[in-house]
Amino acid sequence: MTIEEKMKLITRNCQEVLTEEDLKALIESGKPINHYIGFEISGMVHLGTGLMSMGKIADFIKAGVKCKIFLADFHTFLNNKLGGKWEDIRWASEHYFKEALIASLKCYGLTGSEVEFVSGDELYKTHPEHWQNFMEIGKQVTLSRNLRSISIMGKKLGTDVNMATLFYPPLQVADIVTMDINLAHAGMDQRKAHVIAREAIKKIPGNHATPVAIHQNLIAGLTAPNVDNKDEESLKMSKSKPNSAVFIHDTPDEIRDKIKKAYGPPKETEFNPLLNWVKTLVFWGDEVGEFKIERPEKFGGNITYTKYADVVADYASEKLYPTDLKNALSEWLIEKLAPARAHFEIPEHKEALEKMKGLLGI
Repeated sequence: MTIEEKMKLITRNCQEVLTEEDLKALIESGKPINHYIGFEISGMVHLGTGLMSMGKIADFIKAGVKCKIFLADFHTFLNNKLGGKWEDIRWASEHYFKEALIASLKCYGLTGSEVEFVSGDELYKTHPEHWQNFMEIGKQVTLSRNLRSISIMGKKLGTDVNMATLFYPPLQVADIVTMDINLAHAGMDQRKAHVIAREAIKKIPGNHATPVAIHQNLIAGLTAPNVDNKDEESLKMSKSKPNSAVFIHDTPDEIRDKIKKAYGPPKETEFNPLLNWVKTLVFWGDEVGEFKIERPEKFGGNITYTKYADVVADYASEKLYPTDLKNALSEWLIEKLAPARAHFEIPEHKEALEKMKGLLGI
């Protein structure tokens, strides 16, 4: 595989690379590319995590990258998810969240064995130097910048936070150091942590790699955008808003019902979650691909789109109606998620899913 082919695989369907020059130099160096993405154990796995993040991991694996998934139990505790109960966090991490990510990888023809899963508990017990790394990073970050960075936890600047919250950003950067990561991967919501990592790691003792940061596209939620705040953060899918999200183990009927109710006015192309999903999931961020619409002849008959721009153009001119788009997208997702649903039909995983719903009060 050429350097250009690896670059395309690693960077496609992403919003930002910090920086492409650094990534190309890393590939050209011939050094092992050590990737990681970290997840709080904070809810059920939706398409943003399950298809978007795991799909990028599939790309990385094709490019020869060594991929690691960090099950961030300590970060989950700091952010008070699952009630901040260690027992529930660690049970959910191992028995539900890890299995949901394996199920998602199966949707891309993988088994889960291609990646390494590491929990915070495991990492910190086997690497006592982690806490030295944590303190070294902490000395490179001012209090004011640290406060600005807590948005990576979903918290707004100016909110009253406890002391433990301030540990979160330097702890995340220390994870990168301890795991010897040179390719850090997340959504744009984690950008501040990655920028700190790229700056602070250069200043601490030791020969540590400055990580390249890959920020994938975010998936829009299915609900209508806030008319006063149509920005990326307000549009993204949220596991805390079940009506805005499709989960990787949803049934075909649940998928159809959620998409049927989704926001998607005729002709609206700029803030349309349906088109966002076609672009980021079906076309995988590219302009060319394949998306099939099946409909009666009296409504235009079947059509296969090979260019995303044609989907947008037809939707804007009402040659493609919302109902047809919703039906086609529903069926594409039902087929794509079939391996994940099958994974959660295995009795032990089915039981874990029900227990997780109980922990979440669903």
